[in-house]
Amino acid sequence: MILIIGNSSDKAKTVVDEIKKISKKKVIIFKADKCIEGEAIGFSLINDKAMLFADISGKDFDLNEATSVWYWKPLLPKVLRTIEPARHQIFIHRQFLTIWRSIASCLSDRMWINDYYKLLEAENKPYQIKLASEIGFDIPDTLITSDPKRAIDFWEYCDKKMIIKTLALSQTEDSMIYTNKVTEEIMLKIERLRSSPVIMQKLVPTKYGLRITVVGDDIFPARVESDSEIDWRRSEIKLKKYHLPGEIKDKCFCMVRKLGLKYGCIDMILTPDGKYVFLEINPNGQWSFVAERTGMPIGEAIAHLLVHE
Repeated sequence: MILIIGNSSDKAKTVVDEIKKISKKKVIIFKADKCIEGEAIGFSLINDKAMLFADISGKDFDLNEATSVWYWKPLLPKVLRTIEPARHQIFIHRQFLTIWRSIASCLSDRMWINDYYKLLEAENKPYQIKLASEIGFDIPDTLITSDPKRAIDFWEYCDKKMIIKTLALSQTEDSMIYTNKVTEEIMLKIERLRSSPVIMQKLVPTKYGLRITVVGDDIFPARVESDSEIDWRRSEIKLKKYHLPGEIKDKCFCMVRKLGLKYGCIDMILTPDGKYVFLEINPNGQWSFVAERTGMPIGEAIAHLLVHE
């Protein structure tokens, strides 16, 4: 049995359809956003028998039968993510997250995309940047801090050409905090930095962006063309298949494997003088928009990994 922990609105259909083509294994999708409507994951210890189970679409499943697990962005329904007061949102999320995490611990000997605890470690931006540098990637000069004095010094070091972005996931209920170019106006308010650490990097000239999706032994590089100078998520984009130099491919594979992952989305930029610059890796990044616009079989590769590992 293959278990997918996700949501009702995600685009796992491509993966499920491919699994059905190549395997007779049962596929079940736990939809976290349907918890109020009856979908649930639970644990029991009765008569000394431990059991992880799921209630999905009115059926009961023994999760101990799972041979592989795809942990694909489970998200609670909006009514629970917006409940007031806000402290109740945090409490509720922690309760659900704890039971989801229990699967990672109790089924740790199964194949995961990705191992849950490796995924958490890989999301750590300072660790990512340090590891990428050790592998040999070109990295923009970087400062991560909540100290205004250090930020001012770094701003001067960068000749006032600097970007700023969030240290952790910036997704909110109705908006996203994008990467921004630092301006004099922003620096006038730099004391606000004490309330939250951020990532600051020296601005690197960009010819175009690269989105590189690694799935097991497969790699799917895409060239990203955008009207936005800093963050391509701000505007309409065009995606094309891209041929990476062998050296950069090898470094991408090395990055994913050293993080203990089987899947990861690496964001890079190509500078006007032909230098490949590493920005970050998202160990659970979106892949469907790349597959849809380039025709690259990313979903199929995920399916084969789930079936054959």
